[in-house]
Amino acid sequence: MKRNIALVVWLPAIYLMISTGCHSRPQSTVANDTAQTTTAGPVDTASVEPAAVIPDGPTLYNVFICAATGDLNKDNISDSVVVMHDTTSTEQPYRLQVLFGRPDGQYQLVATSEKAILPDGGEGAHDAINLDSVLVSKGVLTVRISLLRGTAEYLYRYQNQRFELIGYSRDESDGQGMIVSEQYNLSTGRYIRTTEAYDGEDRPTEHTDTVIPIRPLPVMDTLVPFETYHAKYILF
Repeated sequence: MKRNIALVVWLPAIYLMISTGCHSRPQSTVANDTAQTTTAGPVDTASVEPAAVIPDGPTLYNVFICAATGDLNKDNISDSVVVMHDTTSTEQPYRLQVLFGRPDGQYQLVATSEKAILPDGGEGAHDAINLDSVLVSKGVLTVRISLLRGTAEYLYRYQNQRFELIGYSRDESDGQGMIVSEQYNLSTGRYIRTTEAYDGEDRPTEHTDTVIPIRPLPVMDTLVPFETYHAKYILF
C-alpha cells in the first residue's frame, strides 16, 4: 500500500546518495543549474537515507540512475531531482522524485512519479525508448528520452502546487529518409509539426501549425509517455 509521507532528509545524505556506487559522466551546466547523468550502480541501503530507497509495496528502487539540481520553485534555494531504478521486479520501473531545498539545509519530497519514465520490462516496456537525462534550467525540469532514431523532451514547471507538463518536443527519423519534428507548447496550445527529407531526395514535405488547447495540464505524477493522441498525432 502506498505511503503518503512528507519526507525530509539532510543535505549530506543527498550528496551521498548521488555518489554511492556511481561514476559520473561529463556534466552539462546551464547557469547555476546542473544536469548530471551517471553510470547506474547499486545503492548501499545501509548507508543511504530514505530519499534514495523508499520501498513501495513490492517495489524497491535499488539502483541510482541520475540526478539534477537547480531552483524549481523560485525561492532561490537549490532543489534536487533524483531518478532511481528497480532491477529486482519483472517490470523494472523507474522512479522520478523532486525534493525541494529548505532554508535550514534540509530537503522535502514534493513529487514522485513511477510513470513519467517508461519501464524496462512488462507491458509498458519499449526496447527503443530509454531515459537520456534530466535537466533543471530556469525553473523548468526537462526529462529527455532517447528514441530509436531521435529524442523527445518533456518540460515540467512547478505551478498550482504540482509539476505540470508545459512543453513537449520530438525529433525523429522514420528510417526512410524523412525526419519528423514536433513542438507542443501546452501553456498556449500551439502545436507545430514538420516532416522533411534529410537524404537529399525530392520528397513531399508537411507543415502543420495549429492550436490544440488542453486543460487541465497533465501532471508529472500520473503522465505516461506517448499515450495522448489528437487526430493522427501523438501529442506527448
